[in-house]
Amino acid sequence: MIKKLIEVTILSILVVGLVYLLNQLGPLGADARVALKYLWLGLLGLAALGIVSVTLIALAAIILGIPFIKSMSGADGGFWSRRGRGERSHGDEVKAGIGGFVGETVGGALKGAFGSIKDIKNLSSREVGISVEKYGWDRFKIKTLNGDLEVSGHDEPGAKAFVEVLEKEEGDAEAFFEDGEIKLKSKSGARTLMGDARISLPKKLSSINVESVNGDIKVTDFATENASAFKGVNGDLSVERFSNTGEVSVKTVSGDVTITESRFNSLLSQSISGDIVIKDTAAESAVLKTVSGDIDYAESDIKNPVVKTVSGSVKK
Repeated sequence: MIKKLIEVTILSILVVGLVYLLNQLGPLGADARVALKYLWLGLLGLAALGIVSVTLIALAAIILGIPFIKSMSGADGGFWSRRGRGERSHGDEVKAGIGGFVGETVGGALKGAFGSIKDIKNLSSREVGISVEKYGWDRFKIKTLNGDLEVSGHDEPGAKAFVEVLEKEEGDAEAFFEDGEIKLKSKSGARTLMGDARISLPKKLSSINVESVNGDIKVTDFATENASAFKGVNGDLSVERFSNTGEVSVKTVSGDVTITESRFNSLLSQSISGDIVIKDTAAESAVLKTVSGDIDYAESDIKNPVVKTVSGSVKK
C-alpha cells in the first residue's frame, strides 16, 4: 500500500509540475484551474494518508518488532530463557535459541572477516584436491571467511574435497583432513585462508558444523545423531535430504534458508533479511523466526511449530 501511495504521489507531483509549466507559457482556463485545485486537494489527502499509514506501521513495529528483535539479540535472554529452570528445551545444544544469535553469528563471523579482508587482497588462489581412503572421525567441521561450501554425504568410507587455497606464494599451502576438519598449513609460515570448497564425506556421522561468511552453503545427504549447526552471513543456506535424531540449527544473516526432504527431531531456523522455506520435511518440533522475511512450511509436517516474523508473511 505504501509503495502505491508513493507512486501516486510522485505522479501527482509530475502532473502539477507540468500544469505549472503550461501556466508559465500561457493563462489557464477555468476548467484547468478547477482541475488543478482538486489535484492539489487529492495530493494533500494522499500525503496525509501516507503519514498516518507510516505512523501506524511504526507503532506496530515498536509494539511487536522491538520485543522480537530484542529476543533475537539476546537482550532479554531469548526464547529459551523464559522456560522454567527445571524444564528442558528442544535440546541442550540449541537451548540458547534466538538469544545471542546476532552476537554469535554476525559479530563473531564479521569480526574475523574484516580482520582478513586485507590478507585476502594480497593472496593468490588455486584449487587443491585432497582425499583419504577412510575417514577416521565421527564428526566434521568447516568454516570459511570468503567462499561457497558444498558438503555432501555418500556411502563410501573415505572422504575427498576440492578446496580453494588462498596463499601468498603459489604452492606454499597444503590442505589436509585432520581431527574432523580440513586444515591448511603453510610451508613458509605465511598466512593462508580457505575459499570455496566441495567436500564429500561418509553420510553417517555424529555431527556436522558448517559456517561461511560471504558465500552460499549447501548440505546434502547426511544422517547425524548429535547436534549439528549451519551458519551463513551474506549467502543462502540450503539443506537437502538431511536427517537428525538430536537438534539442528540453521541460521543466516542476509540470506535465504531452504530445507527440503529432511527429517528432524528438533529444528531451529532463523534468518535476518531472508526467507525460510521448508518443503517435504518432517519435524517433531521447530522454532522458525525471521526479521524482514517470509516463512513457508505449508508442504511439511511440523508437529509443534513456534513461528514468528517481523515484516513478513507466514504460510503454513
